[in-house]
Amino acid sequence: MPPHRLRRHLIFGKENMYFDGIKFVLLEKLKGLETTEWIMFISAIVLAAALIVYLVLRSKHHEAEPAPAKKEKESATLILVHGALCIAIAFVLSYIKLFSMPLGGSITLASMLPLMIYANRYGLKWGLLAGLVYGFLQYFQGGYVVHWLQFLLDYPIAFMAIGLGGLVRGENNLVFSVLIGGVARFICHLVSGMLVFGEYVMIGADAVTGVAFGEMLSANFVASFVYNAPYLLADVAICAVIALLPPFRKAIRTALNYR
Repeated sequence: MPPHRLRRHLIFGKENMYFDGIKFVLLEKLKGLETTEWIMFISAIVLAAALIVYLVLRSKHHEAEPAPAKKEKESATLILVHGALCIAIAFVLSYIKLFSMPLGGSITLASMLPLMIYANRYGLKWGLLAGLVYGFLQYFQGGYVVHWLQFLLDYPIAFMAIGLGGLVRGENNLVFSVLIGGVARFICHLVSGMLVFGEYVMIGADAVTGVAFGEMLSANFVASFVYNAPYLLADVAICAVIALLPPFRKAIRTALNYR
């Protein structure tokens, strides 16, 4: 089969698994949570609330300190608290899904944005660490794994890639952090789809056999791109739009004490 027809078959064929089951799922995730997932979800909410209370009380105490003490370098403890808060908020938002894809992936209520803000505020090292932790949480939340390489690309590496937004810092560069982190994560899922999930578009009576590796790789690239681009780039777009809103920027400027 010619390469162009192969690509069309892989992406649009009757037996295609990639696009069966795309659906609108706003808050539907919460209805079907199992006991373990409910525990994780509620724990994330409680943790986020506790950390917010801690930061508010600490801020009031900090305001009462003499001026010289306020100029002290940010402690690692405070950075870790902010990181834990951003991870918890991101985890909670990941349950609020707008659309869900059949083989994993969804458009959420800007669940990546807290991690992007954290990376932008504290830099690459802390951003990568927060992304790594969040990646494992996403896996425990109900990850889908068929191969160790796919696991690495879709969970720890993909979410660590969000931390690459820390390459640029400062409130004025927040949108750039969003774009860098979002595109980096997209590339990870794109490669994962090419290497691992590509073969699954050929399940069924019309499966193609005896295809040269080069032709298969090209078709898998197209299939992976068409599958991953709509939901991931839409997710990034939502984060970028929110990051541009003046009230939101003012809120994070106060919360994270941007300098």
